[in-house]
Amino acid sequence: MHKKSLLALSVAVVAAVGLSACNGGGSSASGGGGGDGKTLTLAATTNEKPALDAVVAKFKEQNQGVDVKYTTSALDQYQTTTRTQLSSGTAPDVVFVWPGDGNPMATRVVAKGGFLEDLSSQSWANSFPAGIKPVTQYNGKTYSASVTFSGIGAVYNMTAMKAAGLTPPTTWSGLLQFCSQAKAKGKTAFELGAQTNWVTQLIPYSLTPTLVYGPNPSFPQDMADKKATFSDSKWSDALNKYLDMQKAGCFQANPLGTDYNASLTAVAKGEALSVIQVNSAVAAINQQAPQGTELNMLPVPATDNASETRMAGAAGSTYGVNAKAKNKDLAIKFVNFLESPEGMNLYAQTNKALPAVPNDSFKVDPALATLQQYQKDGKTDAFMDQNWPNARVQQTLFQVVQDLLAGKTDVSSALKQMDTAYSQGS
Repeated sequence: MHKKSLLALSVAVVAAVGLSACNGGGSSASGGGGGDGKTLTLAATTNEKPALDAVVAKFKEQNQGVDVKYTTSALDQYQTTTRTQLSSGTAPDVVFVWPGDGNPMATRVVAKGGFLEDLSSQSWANSFPAGIKPVTQYNGKTYSASVTFSGIGAVYNMTAMKAAGLTPPTTWSGLLQFCSQAKAKGKTAFELGAQTNWVTQLIPYSLTPTLVYGPNPSFPQDMADKKATFSDSKWSDALNKYLDMQKAGCFQANPLGTDYNASLTAVAKGEALSVIQVNSAVAAINQQAPQGTELNMLPVPATDNASETRMAGAAGSTYGVNAKAKNKDLAIKFVNFLESPEGMNLYAQTNKALPAVPNDSFKVDPALATLQQYQKDGKTDAFMDQNWPNARVQQTLFQVVQDLLAGKTDVSSALKQMDTAYSQGS
């Protein structure tokens, strides 16, 4: 969102925004201790629900007499609601946070505000791989626990693809041809839930590893050093290719009128052949799809040289402990369970991800075999916002992409707005 929209959100009273209660309903914890030691409260985004269902059940099984009350909500609602709760001292004991920087609930942003408990003394704090450890920290201390390694790619309904006689594209030209072929079969190639604003970033995030960050690994540092900008980079190619996909009929008729949940439903039903999403969408689609439906998450090609293709892959599902948690000891115990091989593997398997800390006991879901191989081959780049200096850049990206799809702006103007947001620093 642009600055005006973000300001409006930040001052709104959003405690009653309509969180979807799970497992008996949500409950907000009051700050400063005084809990009963037996009731843990937790909040996360909607796409974490399948994994939370599994790990909470296992945690309760291992801790008889403990209750866990947790809520999930859409990303934009979650960020504004939970940040408001943290500021007022009414947030749950455990909160979902994003790695690094880039949005109001990112680890460094929230830790800087004094809202997260220092977890540096926990045994797992130094176990993260080099690519993950920095984004769990602020000023050298660990404030969040990354549970999974996540990726962004095209999740194909391979059962529907085979029925249509089509195969996933491996080049940019092939992608545009695939869109035409799908349309001729009466199918949508890539369902796009652009009504949900955070979904708008996923196509640029899937294209820029190949176009920007792979060819120039120093690009994030160059931006920080004011040696590079969005406008004078191949981010322009990424946004133009986004529009090329729209013009080629790659999306359904009204992506701005389709939300995240509806986009996944279309793929589960086989009405759409694919959706460009984070890997947790595999689990969500599986829950809705007919039994036996085969899914496969693959990279989105951005050039006509398949060997150049890279994927966005980085620290994924991440949690922090509210510094004013009502049941802080129980909250830390739960986070420690998440960081155990048992908890991490269960979470990753359920949410169709990879564990943040690789271990030999993890059995990868076949749908994620390509993501795992790209991780092993070093052909992934961190989610772009994890290295941005403030939340305004990502919010601006959400808004300009919606404006681009609606024909209200052009690529040059969109990137200038992102540069302005970036230049405002932390």
